[in-house]
Amino acid sequence: MLAGERLLFFCSFLLSRWINLFRRPSRLKPKRILIFRLDEIGDMVTTLPVFEALKNKFPDAEITLFCKPLMKSLVQYDPYISWFATVYADLSGKYDVILDLRGDWDSLRFALGQRPALRLDRGSHRFLNRFFKRPQVHEVEFNLRILAPLLGDMSGKPVVKIYTGKRNEQQAALFKQRHDFHDFVVFHTGARKLLRRWGLQAWADLAVKIQSTSGYAIVFAGGAEDVADIRRIQAKIPFETYSFADQGSLLDYAALVSSARLMVGNESGPMHIAAATGTPTLALFGPGQPDIFAPYGEKHRFAHIKLACNPCDQLNCVHPENPCMNRLLPDDIFAIISTMIPL
Repeated sequence: MLAGERLLFFCSFLLSRWINLFRRPSRLKPKRILIFRLDEIGDMVTTLPVFEALKNKFPDAEITLFCKPLMKSLVQYDPYISWFATVYADLSGKYDVILDLRGDWDSLRFALGQRPALRLDRGSHRFLNRFFKRPQVHEVEFNLRILAPLLGDMSGKPVVKIYTGKRNEQQAALFKQRHDFHDFVVFHTGARKLLRRWGLQAWADLAVKIQSTSGYAIVFAGGAEDVADIRRIQAKIPFETYSFADQGSLLDYAALVSSARLMVGNESGPMHIAAATGTPTLALFGPGQPDIFAPYGEKHRFAHIKLACNPCDQLNCVHPENPCMNRLLPDDIFAIISTMIPL
């Protein structure tokens, strides 16, 4: 944890203690709830159960999500969110509860000026977990744990679900019709950090094993930054494969992957989106922490060879001659897939 981040978490902890002094969260009946989530794709997906839990507890409450513009496009059809804000000018009036699930110094200043009836925040938990050396839990459970003073004990396992629109479903259907396939497996071969990416030849070998055994089509997904690598992988495969990379929105991708037999991907946002559609998802982990960031739900699996250096900063590898991702072998990944779907 960087020094600047530690200071932010500590100040967030102090602010919440001051705002919540002598308050009884369990007695609150908030009418307006503001959630800060200034994160990327995977973090937003692990937050989805929060919106549902809040709406179930307070059905008449107005729930506003403050997020990045791209993340707004990802959750725009979520039925549990009332309003979206991407700049502070979008916010108006008084909020009864502020939930800072990932904010910054500006979100702290906003809460200080508002002084809501209750402020619950991620920073306090991160600060206390580090101070008392508490073990981390999965991100889905961690996000809900932050809300425990307001929601109380929740029975049952949360469900992570993403919602698409009719246009997204039409785009996915058109892509499948144009290429004339039905049963298919989605590969997401990219990742924000290089050490999270599985080798190009390994992806090609896995594609051959799946297609030769099941006949399933192979569809690649990703953004513009993934297109070049996808083409290199396709050149290594002796049959036709298809690419949806850089061809649609995040929700277009969600609609497409929702009808796939399986999704296989590196630790990344598209992996979390696939799992949230209900499609069985196999995540490939190297330097990351699958116990915290693996796809959430019983349908999903992860592959990971944990080395003594795990977790690391994901930038400087102590085994550059044989990084942990390279130790995941196509035969082993295929063996896991054979337990997840019919081949």
